[in-house]
Amino acid sequence: RQMCIRDRYMGNNITVFRMSRQSNELKEDAERYLREHHIQELFEDLATAVCFKLPENLEGFLVEQLKLKKAKGFKSGLYGDGELRNIFTLYDLKNEGYINTERCRDALKVLASSEHQQNLVEQSKDIPDKVDPKEFLRLCDTLLGIK
Repeated sequence: RQMCIRDRYMGNNITVFRMSRQSNELKEDAERYLREHHIQELFEDLATAVCFKLPENLEGFLVEQLKLKKAKGFKSGLYGDGELRNIFTLYDLKNEGYINTERCRDALKVLASSEHQQNLVEQSKDIPDKVDPKEFLRLCDTLLGIK
């Protein structure tokens, strides 16, 4: 009788272990799916757009944003050229018509709407020593997709 109870107890441990392992595998699969499909970035972009625009019809706005993302990819379209030039001007403190790599990187990180974009800016080797407004707009487009 003790053997039977012990076997049952051990059997339950094995079942719990299997369930735990399956749960971990499901969690890992879900996390991989979210990463591969950039779901976190999608939600961060949508949240940024909502905060920037403050739409009265939130559901309609979100549907339109998703349609735009489907048509254009992850280009956000939150900022126009004028707004991006104004941001450039804020970082061109001496009004020289250019900013250095560090200031450009800082400006781009301010514009980044997700951790993924922050990492792209941090790791980019494409930012020259001197960045003029035209180059800044190009970097906004290529690194962040916001022109």
